[in-house]
Amino acid sequence: MTKYEAIFRRKSIRRYREAEVDEKILEEIRGFGKDALGDRPDIAVRWKIYRASDRSVRGLFQVKAPYYAALYSEICEDCYIHAGCLMQQLVLHLHTLGIGSCYQGGARLKDSREEGMELMMILAFGWPAEPLERRRADFKRAELKKLVKANGPLGRAQRKLLEPARLAPSALNQQPWRFVVTENRIHLFVRRPGIVGYERQLNKNMFNAGIVLSHMLIAAEEHWIDLEYQKLDSIMEKAIQNHLYAGSLVFTGTVGKA
Repeated sequence: MTKYEAIFRRKSIRRYREAEVDEKILEEIRGFGKDALGDRPDIAVRWKIYRASDRSVRGLFQVKAPYYAALYSEICEDCYIHAGCLMQQLVLHLHTLGIGSCYQGGARLKDSREEGMELMMILAFGWPAEPLERRRADFKRAELKKLVKANGPLGRAQRKLLEPARLAPSALNQQPWRFVVTENRIHLFVRRPGIVGYERQLNKNMFNAGIVLSHMLIAAEEHWIDLEYQKLDSIMEKAIQNHLYAGSLVFTGTVGKA
């Protein structure tokens, strides 16, 4: 199975077997990201793995799992988008190995200090004690027409990217993103948070935007679609109602219309 195929099958796993994950896989997680799509070598990140026996992870709605992967990053522009993009690719990679996972947005660490970095997200993972996959029909997601604003009919290339994006996971399945599609660009926006807890919620929404971005980059690679992720100055000051700009996918090759 490929990461692209995993997009259409993966689900969050909340029950795990008490079984060891091979140390080679754990080492792979600790070094994950060097060859990931959308990786930003200029943004320093660090992975740490905690075992349940460490009793280091706690918090609301915590899933009991044998392992937890914590992703740290230096704080800079786009660090949350970058973190979301990396972690979702790890999630899909683990799925291809038969390993389940579940985002722990409400969890915290007993000691989350990491010099020069901040904790981005915690991921529970391990061998599943429930079905690892679901059918395409079991995804509970908004229809594409509710997420996309376009000047005309979507072309083949746009649809090949937007359907995987539609299936992306998000906190509480809120899907806090919207897409504005033009002839050779897909602009990504995230929901503008309310005043209370603005910064914390914005960071979560940008992390979710990174998850969506990973799905589109994986789909582009699968279908041999040439594109680049950019922040466009011409769009920075624009907005759609109650949403903020998160970036654009710019097609650099021919875009199919049919």
